[in-house]
Amino acid sequence: MRIAFLCEQYPPVIWDGAGVYTHDIAHALARRGHEVHVLCTQGRAVRDDVFDGVHVHRRPLLRAPVTRYLGPAAKLITGRDHPRDSLSLRASLAVSYGFWLRQSGIRPDVIETQDGETRGLFTALGRRTPLVIHLHTPTMMDVRMRDPELTRKGEIADRVDRFSALRADARTSPSQLLVDTLRDLDWLRPDTDVDVIPYPFENASFAEVPTAEHTGPNLVVVGRLEWRKGLDVLLDAASRLQKRGIDAKVIFVGKSSGRVDGVETGTWLERRAAELGVPVRFDGHVARTDLPGLYGEARVVVVPSRFESFSIAGLEGMASARPVVATATTGVSTWVARWNGGAVVPPENPDAMADALEPFLTDAAHAATVGLRGRAGTAELNPDVIAARREEVYLKAIARHQVHGPTRGRG
Repeated sequence: MRIAFLCEQYPPVIWDGAGVYTHDIAHALARRGHEVHVLCTQGRAVRDDVFDGVHVHRRPLLRAPVTRYLGPAAKLITGRDHPRDSLSLRASLAVSYGFWLRQSGIRPDVIETQDGETRGLFTALGRRTPLVIHLHTPTMMDVRMRDPELTRKGEIADRVDRFSALRADARTSPSQLLVDTLRDLDWLRPDTDVDVIPYPFENASFAEVPTAEHTGPNLVVVGRLEWRKGLDVLLDAASRLQKRGIDAKVIFVGKSSGRVDGVETGTWLERRAAELGVPVRFDGHVARTDLPGLYGEARVVVVPSRFESFSIAGLEGMASARPVVATATTGVSTWVARWNGGAVVPPENPDAMADALEPFLTDAAHAATVGLRGRAGTAELNPDVIAARREEVYLKAIARHQVHGPTRGRG
């Protein structure tokens, strides 16, 4: 098959969950003999490369950055949820991918892109090519979790994103948790079919990280610093551990995103840690090649999110032979429990989190034993195995498209 991915987060420019997933599955599909193209609209470059059989096409995002030109006055038109509810960004991405896909001459057998910002809008509208939407986490879902009442602009943005997903020939999700949550929010219709396929994971990069037996009481969190990640709950848990005589240090790895109580999230966390007297370190965004060393500092890797469709960081932690403590509202919690690679706790419950962390922080040998179980388990998500499952979805999308033609969508 000739498969095209639409993803502006593709590495090495950006290493986030969507980008890492696209990178890993693209390379796995190429190893299985498929012709794989990744179209990225980012920056101003026009560049074509081939990496281990994956054709990467970087093209400019066709956008006039109006809010940047307006400076401080931009706040008058952007609103509280910018840029998540940005209609101009959605239009720019849809136009850019539609234009560059046509100009590239790739002519894929199937196109895959993620759920947010309507990258696949023109494909969904025109129905010229089979479309698979990967449900990562719809962009406005983060906003809904803090305030169920979206603004009028946010509602329009969410409806546009949802339109592409519902009109696609097939949909996938990394976890049943995400599917159930989207049904509860009426984002997915009751009869909308979704194939649940976990993320591919290549554990070789983390195989040489030593076990946790000789580490200090460090709690490592990897990912964007934002409200949804539940980082405030982790600080509260660390404070409770202090009262028990356990001085854990929290290491945040990732860039700040969004605001809490009107304050930039990273700054808010720093102030909150100072109020609680919890030792912290902020490492900011790091290269993926530096992650094994950072996981090596951890006694425990923590995924305290209020909601997360999966969590690559949780897999990386287990592959690094670290026990992972994750909330039940994360997709990775299924695998933590399955492999007995740590503990699963309720979200927004600092007492339960402190209780789960304490055995690992007070007994490094126990942490090492549990970490090794998780490391062994990660082999189950071998990228080649996951790629074979995705092939089945692509073939299903192609078959549906052939039956229904270029004007009707699936539900």
